[in-house]
Amino acid sequence: MSEAPVIHPETGEVSEPGGDRPPAPAVMSLDDARALMVREHQVAIGADDPLLMAVTLHQGFVRDYESMLKRHDAAIQAILGATGEACAVAVEKVLDSLKDKTVMASLEQGFALVAEQARNMDRLNRMLRRHRLFNGFLTLLSLAACGLAVAILFSLLR
Repeated sequence: MSEAPVIHPETGEVSEPGGDRPPAPAVMSLDDARALMVREHQVAIGADDPLLMAVTLHQGFVRDYESMLKRHDAAIQAILGATGEACAVAVEKVLDSLKDKTVMASLEQGFALVAEQARNMDRLNRMLRRHRLFNGFLTLLSLAACGLAVAILFSLLR
């Protein structure tokens, strides 16, 4: 990953890389609030002006809101972690089941092929037995015919 700063396309805000969170925005101090009032409205207010209580309250609300966001972030991360773990376990179970089913299907297919080959071999053995019997019969018939031909030939020659 590059070490160049990241610039937000809409706001132009620059974030330094390497952290999980963008830098925290600067919090306005009471003196900054007084200076802003002078700069924007040309109104000088004292350090004890009640208007500064609104700034103090706002800072407190922002701190409470940031604290709540941190709790929510932690809860979301815990939920996502648990959900991720559960999904990983479920996917692993499905993969194991598919592996088992695939292996069983392959074994069943292998056994079916072996059984088919055994049936084919049995048919071949029966056919070979019939051929042997038929060849034996033809051999005996040929021998008988040869014997008959020899006998006829000797009887003609005598």
